Amino acid sequence: MSQPSDSKSTNKRPSSPRNLSRRRFLLASGAVVAGAGLDLWGHRHEADDLVVEETDIAIPGWPSSRPPYRIGQLSDFHCDHPGALARTRRAVRMMLAQKPDIVFLTGDFVSGRHADRWIDSCVEALAPLTAVPGGAYGVLGNHDWWCGGRRWIPRKLEAAGVHILKNASAPFPGVPGCHIVGVDDPLCGGAQPERAVRGVPPGDIKILLAHEPDYADQLGPGFALQISGHSHGGQIRVPGLPPIQTPVMGRRYPEGLQQAKNHRVYTSRGIGTIGPPYRLFCPPEVTILKITSGSETA
Repeated sequence: MSQPSDSKSTNKRPSSPRNLSRRRFLLASGAVVAGAGLDLWGHRHEADDLVVEETDIAIPGWPSSRPPYRIGQLSDFHCDHPGALARTRRAVRMMLAQKPDIVFLTGDFVSGRHADRWIDSCVEALAPLTAVPGGAYGVLGNHDWWCGGRRWIPRKLEAAGVHILKNASAPFPGVPGCHIVGVDDPLCGGAQPERAVRGVPPGDIKILLAHEPDYADQLGPGFALQISGHSHGGQIRVPGLPPIQTPVMGRRYPEGLQQAKNHRVYTSRGIGTIGPPYRLFCPPEVTILKITSGSETA
């Protein structure tokens, strides 16, 4: 842009201190109003605006004779206040309405110093998911560790009928030659993938549950798909731009279906929030993954 000429600049009257003060006041007021409006929208609306995300995924070797297998996923509940618990209950009702064949819960059930006060209510909210045909399976997240619950959270979920896979595997209900593999939280150092696949036939399809999506790049070949959470999709987004802030091990694959080094990763935006109790342009999700037989194209 060209600079204004001297003649034009000399015709401008200098701004008085009063004008400058008024201009600053208006700019500051506009920023406050805009920020308050975004905060109000994010806190009171979008954080509770659960949406169903449905994604088709073709896996080579998956039985072609059966109809698409509907995997449900819920993640990152962060049940540490009444609003988070109410949101979790809504997510469970929405999931059941989708009629999944199986449900995977990918960690961060509770968080905070008083997680022990909320875990029973969280488990009660999630218990209806155990009635789906294939049952409910889960893994722990970093906040489950950080709140000191790496032992008592699995016990309570198992007592309600949720199968927690801590470096273990289970046959995929109704799908011969396929296993669910779950690792304990990778960020906190609990993941032992070699132990998790122990006893799984080498040629079987293996679908991995791991809380942190970027863990995919630490793994060798052998998994058909990884299902994760952790990132919240960034939680606060600007349309058309990458997430502003994502957590460690949730930055390379922050949302949706992506190709990692050796396998594909689906990352849920999750149900709850951490830090600021709101979302912007990043709604919480109830996930349905429709699995069919086919080539490995995302």
